[in-house]
Amino acid sequence: RANLFREVGEALPSHQAFFCVAARGDLFRGDEPVGTEWGLATFVRGDLVVIGQAQGFVHGDYAATGWGPHPRARNAHVVRIFDHAARRPVTIAQMHGLRDPAGKADTAARLVQAERFKGMIRAASRPGDAVVAAGDFNVLPGSVTLRRLGDLGLIDLVTGRGHTDTRTSHYRKEPRYADYLLVNDRVRVEEFAVVAQPEVSDHRPLMLDFVPAT
Repeated sequence: RANLFREVGEALPSHQAFFCVAARGDLFRGDEPVGTEWGLATFVRGDLVVIGQAQGFVHGDYAATGWGPHPRARNAHVVRIFDHAARRPVTIAQMHGLRDPAGKADTAARLVQAERFKGMIRAASRPGDAVVAAGDFNVLPGSVTLRRLGDLGLIDLVTGRGHTDTRTSHYRKEPRYADYLLVNDRVRVEEFAVVAQPEVSDHRPLMLDFVPAT
């Protein structure tokens, strides 16, 4: 869907929409090339004030002339918002980790990626913030990525709560891990779910309902 960001934005008219471009290349409508940007989107409800953010590449750099081979450029986005109902700041970070055709095991590139993501979270947040970090990390449980995020006091809710599958029926391969959601001890979890239905892609949504602790 070449206009997915616009379509989601139209479905969420009361939200601030951010698009962080990682690459630009062609999709095709029949034989007709359609120039398309690819990256990360963040939507923030309108009554939440964005008071800081960080955006950058965790692997490679902007690819302006096509998608290129894997592992392609990957980026991350961190927003620091103020929740007026809770009277507390919250830092939310997301990353789409690199895809390596060799698999999801730790590599030197994934170590660099993890350190960059950790650095972005540290730069955007402040001591005492509730912090949430999530995304399709494309790694296995016990990976260097999760260990480096653990240096920030973040604990994964996917593996920590016994979930073994973040994929849908559209994904036929093993292993079934790809997506993670981590929180620090300033996050009071009200509900966490790996949503199996409806299926909208080969990934299951991760849903977190929480209150920033005082």
